[in-house]
Amino acid sequence: MFSFKQAPPVDRDGNDKSTLLTVRLKTTEKTAYARALSEYIASSYAEPPEAYRDDLRVLDELREAATAAIDVNANVLKRNTRQLSFILSKFPANVNVQFTWYNAFDAETAATCPDLYFERASVLFNIGAVYSQLACRESRNDKESLTRAFALFQNAAGVFGFLHRRIVSECRTQLTTDMSSYMLMTLEYVMLCQAQECVWHRSILSHMKDANVARVATQVAEFYDLAIESASQGSLANTIPSGWLDHFKVKRLYFYAEAQYRKALDCLANSQYGQEVARLQAAKELCNQISEIVAYNQRWSKTLRAAIVDMARVQAELVSGNCARAERDNDIIYLDPVPAPTALAAISPYKLAQAKAPEIIENPGQYLGEEELGPPLFKGLVPFVIHQAASLYEDRKDQLVAKDLIISLDELTADCESVLNSLNLPHAIDAIQKPVGLPPNILVGADEI
Repeated sequence: MFSFKQAPPVDRDGNDKSTLLTVRLKTTEKTAYARALSEYIASSYAEPPEAYRDDLRVLDELREAATAAIDVNANVLKRNTRQLSFILSKFPANVNVQFTWYNAFDAETAATCPDLYFERASVLFNIGAVYSQLACRESRNDKESLTRAFALFQNAAGVFGFLHRRIVSECRTQLTTDMSSYMLMTLEYVMLCQAQECVWHRSILSHMKDANVARVATQVAEFYDLAIESASQGSLANTIPSGWLDHFKVKRLYFYAEAQYRKALDCLANSQYGQEVARLQAAKELCNQISEIVAYNQRWSKTLRAAIVDMARVQAELVSGNCARAERDNDIIYLDPVPAPTALAAISPYKLAQAKAPEIIENPGQYLGEEELGPPLFKGLVPFVIHQAASLYEDRKDQLVAKDLIISLDELTADCESVLNSLNLPHAIDAIQKPVGLPPNILVGADEI
């Protein structure tokens, strides 16, 4: 079985632990196109397969390179999926090449079928996974790295969304759960969450106003709301990687608490001491909810990463310390009324992350002949759709002639003969035109004799 080298999760300090999630790549069994495609070319196109020997070799080498890479390489995968999109115009999807792909999150389950659409969908899934891994390799300490990670996470979200909306429905087999509609939606939302997190990190490094940081954090939390909703659909909660749902819940509460904390700092800067206290109390309550989830997870499943636990602990200490300080100052100095939590104005989200699949993924036909991706294979072969259209044209032409011309002509001829018979024609005409008695030539001969 072929496998990929997985990108190690890293945090902003380059350690082997991270608060971000990466997607594992799907693995596959070795298979070859050459024999099946050669047989199809010989039988359906009446062309010698030897003329496409180089194309068949390149296609097999390309699949091997894309499924046995020692390191993640998005360009190899993109070239593979582009060629798959192109040859689908030359060959039928069920071209008798068996493809086996394993579940990215459960290596014990797999799907096998002779379907080029299934092969393309699996390669596209790995492209999305590669983007997620490359994004997590970026540092969280400088703006340039965060900008690159932001773009990569958006690309990952775009690829998973493109798979969900346009590609998976074309597959003609029962797919593994990592390719289900809800799983792909969940992966798309997770990548958007983490892209928006990059914006949050960058806003802090850029010393953005606390009110704006609060809006960015609110959008992160709302993305996690969507991820939780999607991951909780059907039986998906039992099939997603262990600990992911708790991860989503902790991150959601963390960023809602972060939004309240940053808004509290903005209130302090604007001398709104009562609102500062109320928002810090709201943040403290959210931190308490995180502590409950962490305690439950550590007691039973123990799947939350240590980096997540540390992140929540640091936030709880920070919020608790500021809350105690604000309450003391307001009680002794400011005496500003503290509004109820329900009276606090909602923090409007500031959305920057969007799902953006690379153009070469959505429209591979526009990149035919690009040097980086190689020339299109089987370029001289008449496309399969044209071959089908020509065959269909001949069939429809024969049906049209037989149904609309010959049958109609036979019916009209029969009607004509029926009318002539009812009028005793053409026998009556022959009787009028022919003389009665002996023919004239016989009478002339008799006179001569």
